[in-house]
Amino acid sequence: MAKVANDTVVTETIAEARALAQRGRFWALLLGLGFVIGLTGPFGTYDTLPTVLRAAYWTVVVTTTFWLGYLVSFAVATCAEAYGINAPISLGIGAVVASVPLTAWLAGLHMVFFATPFWANAGELLPYVIVISFAAATLFEAVSSREVVPVPRATSTSGPAWLDQLPAHLGKDLILLHAEDHYVRAETALGQTLIRTTLHDAATDLGDYGIRLHRSWWVARGAIQAQRYRNGAPVVVLQDGRELPVGRTYRRALKDALR
Repeated sequence: MAKVANDTVVTETIAEARALAQRGRFWALLLGLGFVIGLTGPFGTYDTLPTVLRAAYWTVVVTTTFWLGYLVSFAVATCAEAYGINAPISLGIGAVVASVPLTAWLAGLHMVFFATPFWANAGELLPYVIVISFAAATLFEAVSSREVVPVPRATSTSGPAWLDQLPAHLGKDLILLHAEDHYVRAETALGQTLIRTTLHDAATDLGDYGIRLHRSWWVARGAIQAQRYRNGAPVVVLQDGRELPVGRTYRRALKDALR
């Protein structure tokens, strides 16, 4: 049986990064932060770089260091959690590992723009980068966790009203939902259809009928057969053998819901 989605740590990291990159508010905050820092000109850049170049420099620094740190720390933390190492220790491991390429990147920029010795500057930067990386990872994890709605215990015996909008020929035996732009693809035992809504709204309306697994996936409780790890990433196995990825920020809620 074909898998529903790739389930490696790399593909999960890319999926989470892609979902984050689609948020306009995120880009506004990131670019705005870089611009404001550029105007203030910290670390001597106010005197060494003209205003336009300084703003551009810090915008590039903030943007590139965030993405480099995010991708590396997320992937490493996900790997650590696959071996039973939970937050905050997994976040710490991810931050420390991410600090190495981050420090090299920053030291390289300093060497190009300010002619500072690479290795000496890298040695000075590393302790600060580790602290900042861990603080940023912890803050980002806290913000992401707030977006995960706790899954209520299964209490209802009848299907939720949301199922009434499914076409009659598909029945109401809902298996899963998959986010696709401004729609969700609803799959039942009899076929699939697109419904104009968000996955968040659909999951909220469906309540304890199912569980949100990922930014892009929701599954009905009755469709779940088991949980396991594949290539270091957690997946939920459906009754028909297909597998759905479990996003890192949704794992705790899933575990609590299935106890």
